[in-house]
Amino acid sequence: MFYCQYTVKTMAYRFIEHTSDIIIESENKDFASALTDMAMGMFTQMGKTRSVAAKISAEANATSKEELVVSFLSEILAQCEIELLIPNKIKITSCSGSSISAVIYGEKKPPENIIKAVTYHELSIEEKSGYCKIRVLFDI
Repeated sequence: MFYCQYTVKTMAYRFIEHTSDIIIESENKDFASALTDMAMGMFTQMGKTRSVAAKISAEANATSKEELVVSFLSEILAQCEIELLIPNKIKITSCSGSSISAVIYGEKKPPENIIKAVTYHELSIEEKSGYCKIRVLFDI
């Protein structure tokens, strides 16, 4: 299986080959960190920028972690399209098993590439003590 892996400091995400969509897999020490890495991987698909001058907020509530992942990443996508922001940095301000909120930083301009949806297809979350891996398929 082909994949391209990016590791920056403690962030780790990789793109896994798919015929028509994008699959990103992230892993880190806990759920919030792995979800941060997943968002950073998603940001790379939306366009390139180094600016962090603009910011937006995103929040999600859910009854399961799988639902939380999809709802949260979908909320980020929606807010970036509404506010015309290419994101490149995220700071999670609170995270529990049923809710999450964050501030997303980037450049005020329309995303260069549109991600249509965050899907449940092939979604997985694997958690062990000191380790969390999340896999998400994005419809492009």
